[in-house]
Amino acid sequence: MLLGFSWLVVILYLFLQQDIHQPVAQAANILGIFSYHLSSHFLVLQSFSRGLVKRGHNVTLITPEGMPPNIDGVRHIRVPKLNRRVQDMIESDRLLDYFDNKWMESLMAVSMLSNMSHDILSDNAVQRMLRDRSEHFDMIMMEPAGLEALYGLVEYYNATLIGLSGGTVSWKTEALAGNPAPSIYEPISPIGFSWDPSFLSKVYNWIHITEEKLLERLIIRPAQMLIFKKIFGYSDQKFNELRRKFSLILINNHFSMGRVRANVPNIIEVGGLHLSEPPEPCDEELQRFLDEAEHGVIYFSMGMDIMVQFLPEDMHHPLMQSFAQLQQRIVWKNELFNIPNKSENIYVTEKAPQRHILAHPNVRLFITNGGLLSVMEAVDSGVPMLGLPMFFDQFLILRYVKQGGMAEVLDANALNAEILTKSIRELLENPKYSLMAKKMSQSFRDRPMSPLDTAVWWTEYVLRNRDANHMRLNIDEVSPLRYYGLDLLLPFGLRFGIVFLSVIYLCYKIFQRSRKRQQQQRERWSGTLQIKLLQSRS
Repeated sequence: MLLGFSWLVVILYLFLQQDIHQPVAQAANILGIFSYHLSSHFLVLQSFSRGLVKRGHNVTLITPEGMPPNIDGVRHIRVPKLNRRVQDMIESDRLLDYFDNKWMESLMAVSMLSNMSHDILSDNAVQRMLRDRSEHFDMIMMEPAGLEALYGLVEYYNATLIGLSGGTVSWKTEALAGNPAPSIYEPISPIGFSWDPSFLSKVYNWIHITEEKLLERLIIRPAQMLIFKKIFGYSDQKFNELRRKFSLILINNHFSMGRVRANVPNIIEVGGLHLSEPPEPCDEELQRFLDEAEHGVIYFSMGMDIMVQFLPEDMHHPLMQSFAQLQQRIVWKNELFNIPNKSENIYVTEKAPQRHILAHPNVRLFITNGGLLSVMEAVDSGVPMLGLPMFFDQFLILRYVKQGGMAEVLDANALNAEILTKSIRELLENPKYSLMAKKMSQSFRDRPMSPLDTAVWWTEYVLRNRDANHMRLNIDEVSPLRYYGLDLLLPFGLRFGIVFLSVIYLCYKIFQRSRKRQQQQRERWSGTLQIKLLQSRS
C-alpha cells in the first residue's frame, strides 16, 4: 500500500513539473492559407499542422487539391482553381521566358498572385465559411509575402496574424515583420543579381532591389488592394494597417546554414521543421545497393518538382559520361528508368527515400539543384554537396553553404563531363569538405528545442499574448532620421557644411581680389607701354 502511494506521489510530481515548464495555451481555432504549388513548402506546413493538432488546436487549411495530403485532425478546404493556375503556367509557351528575364518574371508574379488571391476568396467553400456566423478563428497563418488581399480575413475574424515562410527570406518578409533594414543581399528574384563582392556590384544590387521595391509598391500591392476592397469592402488605410499586423513570422532557416541576420524578436528561425516527420522507408534492393558500395555512394536528385525529362539535353550527356568514369555507385532519382548508355554503377529510382539515403554512412556526396529542404537534409546528415542551381532561391541557398565550406557550385547551363568529373573528385578526395559538412551538421542540430517544438511554443506564446506589439519594432515611432542614425550625422554635417561653405567663400574672395590686382597690374603695364611707344615715335 505504501509502495503504491509512493509511486502515485512520483507520478503526480512529474506531471506538475511538466505542467510548470510547458505552459499550455487554450485550444485555439487556427486558419491556414497556403496557395503555392510547391511540394517542399507543404512538407513544412504538414509537420507544423500535425504539431498544432497534437497540442489540441483546431486547424483548418485552405490549399490546392492534393497538397498537402489529408492530415488527421485537420479540416481541409481545397481550391481546385489553384491547381489549374499552376498547370496553365507550366503549359505556357512563354514559361522559359519567365525564368530568363526579371521583368517577365515580375509580370508573371503579378498575374499569378492576384489570380490566386481572387481564386481563394471567391471559392464556393471559402465563401460558405465566410457567411457562416458560427465560424470563428483566433489565428490566421499564411505565407507572409504575396497574397496581401487575404489580410482582410484578419480583420474579418478579429484574429492574430502569423507568417510561416517555407522558403528563404527576402527584404519584403523583413519589412512585413517590422524590420525594414536596408539590404543588398536578399532579393526576391535572383535573375540578374550579382554575387561579385565589388563596390560596383553592390551599387548594382542596390538598384536591383530598389526596382523590386518599386514593382511591389506600384504594381503588385495595388492589384492586391483592389481584390481586398472588392471582397471585404475595407479602406486603403485598413489595408496598410493590416500589413503591419504580423505578430510572428516563422522562417524556414537556421543561422548555421550561413544566412546570419540581426532578426527582430518576432522573426523565429525554425529551419528543419519538416525533419520531425519519420524518414521514408527504403526497399531491400536499394538498401543492399547502398550497403555493398565498397567505394561509397553519390546521390543525385534535382528535387521533387523538377522532372529529368524536362532538363536540357546538353545536361544529360555530361552527367552520363562523368558517372561512367567514377568508381563510386550512383543513386539517381529519375522518372526515366530506361536511360540509354546507363553504366552498371547507376541505380535509378523514381521516388528516392532521400533522408534515408543521405543518412547512410556510405553516402559521400549529394548532387542537388539546391532546393532548401534538400540542402537542409544534407546539412543535417553532414554530406558534402555539388550544386547545380536552376532557378528561384537555389542560387542563394547554395551560395551560403558554399561559403560554409561544404559545397561547390557549377553552372548547370554550361556543364561538361571534364569539369563535372573534376569537381566530383575534388569533393570526394579533399577531406576539408567532409570535415566542414560534419561541423555544420553539429551546429544545425545543436539547439535547446527541436524546430517543431520551437514553432509550436512561439505560436502558443502569441495565442497567450494576443497583443504582441511588444515583439515588433514600431517604425512609426522612429523617424527615418533616427532609424538610420541620420540625427547623429545632421549636426556634424551642418557644421561641416558651414565650414566648407565658409572656406569656399573665402577662396572665392581671395580669387576675386587676386584677379582684380592682376587686372590693375595689366592696366598699369599697358599704360606704361603706350607711353613708351609714344615717346619712341616722337
